[in-house]
Order: sequence, then C-alpha cells, then structure tokens
Amino acid sequence: MNEQNFCTQRKPDIDYPCAWEYKVIGKDEEKLKAALLSACLPAVPSITLSNISSKGTYFSFNASLVVKDEEMRLQIFYRLQNSPDVKIVI
Repeated sequence: MNEQNFCTQRKPDIDYPCAWEYKVIGKDEEKLKAALLSACLPAVPSITLSNISSKGTYFSFNASLVVKDEEMRLQIFYRLQNSPDVKIVI
C-alpha cells in the first residue's frame, strides 16, 4: 500500500453505543487491573485475565464494556496508553 492510499483510508464505521474490548499488557497484575478500572470510569468494565508470560513477568487482561460514543472509546484508550502500569494497549 502506498503512502497516499494509507492517508486517504476511511475510519471504520462503528455504530454507537456498542460493546468494545481493550487488551492491556503490563508487569503488575493488581496495578494493571486498577488502571483498567480507573481508565473506564464511570463505566465498570468486565475484566478477564487473558494470558501470563511463561516466566510470570507479564500479564494481559481483556476489559469489555459498552462505549456510548467515539469520544468515550478514545478517552479510555488514551488513559490506558498514558498509564505507567500499562506497557501495551490494543
């Protein structure tokens, strides 16, 4: 794909409100869960453990919730991205 096509691609059509899931990876299980809960406020996500690295160094969690609009979806993403306890957010 060339640069011009990449820059002109449309955003996906998302009908709000909708169920959304974030996946986060970090080193401290409890701090990671706390970061998820805090980032989603005032909504309360359903948090499930997704994976633990073979050495037990990293944890990944999925957080599912209903987002009411794009602004809410992106705010949660940016809060997670800026959390010192979150190494990766998808």
